[in-house]
Amino acid sequence: MEKKESKKPSSRLLGMKFMQRSLEKEVQEQLERERKRVISEAEWVLDTKDIEIQKPKIQIEYQPSYLAFTADAAVGRKSFKSFNKQIEKNDEERKIAERESREREQEEAQEESEKAFISDMASIRSVKKKSKKRKAKDTDDQPRKQSKMGFIKPE
Repeated sequence: MEKKESKKPSSRLLGMKFMQRSLEKEVQEQLERERKRVISEAEWVLDTKDIEIQKPKIQIEYQPSYLAFTADAAVGRKSFKSFNKQIEKNDEERKIAERESREREQEEAQEESEKAFISDMASIRSVKKKSKKRKAKDTDDQPRKQSKMGFIKPE
């Protein structure tokens, strides 16, 4: 069986507005279908099993800050220009107590170092005495040869 060829619309018919609109609708539908197909094909799927983790190409070097953030920040209430006398008084008492404790610790450390120095010196002295005694014993066993100290008269 032969296919019947349908007649193509004439150029005048295709030039009419309703025909142009129908052609535009068909083109728009075709574009929409194409766009949906592209979107569905381009869905993102990550295959993390196959991809190896790459190390960053940029090396980051961390440097310590120039500002000292290790200092303890003051905790609690503050007074500004003698506004709250009680807070300033408490703060002064705390500072005095801290200073006294630091001085006490320094004195204790100095006393300990002095005691250690004295004990070291005592041990050095005892070692010297022992070595002198040994030398004295060694010299007593073998009398020294003393040269004559007399005056020889020239002739």
